[in-house]
Amino acid sequence: MKYSQSEIASMVIENDTRNFYNSREWRKISKKVIQDGHCECIECKKMGKVTDAVLTHHVNELRSRPDLAYSFTYTDENGEVKPQLIPLCHDCHERIHKRGVYSENDGKDDKGFWQEEKW
Repeated sequence: MKYSQSEIASMVIENDTRNFYNSREWRKISKKVIQDGHCECIECKKMGKVTDAVLTHHVNELRSRPDLAYSFTYTDENGEVKPQLIPLCHDCHERIHKRGVYSENDGKDDKGFWQEEKW
């Protein structure tokens, strides 16, 4: 099912985009982006590394630009057409979103100690 822009915006507002990311339409687009990128992480490739891409990243986040949810490209403020969906490895995706060890606190609590692992 391909969701409308308003349906995607509602999912974002409700902070529940699981249905979007699990939809057949998104999985098909994501697979194409990864295949078109030769199954390589575009960020690792810039650093001279070869790493398998495992997911597709929205350059303009879904939360800020639901209208670009299914778009392969976007036009920037200078009128330049750029990729909107890019293939990434898990680590690069975490780094871009500043999550996990790439978070602002670098995985440490407010006292500077490493956070305890939760198994």
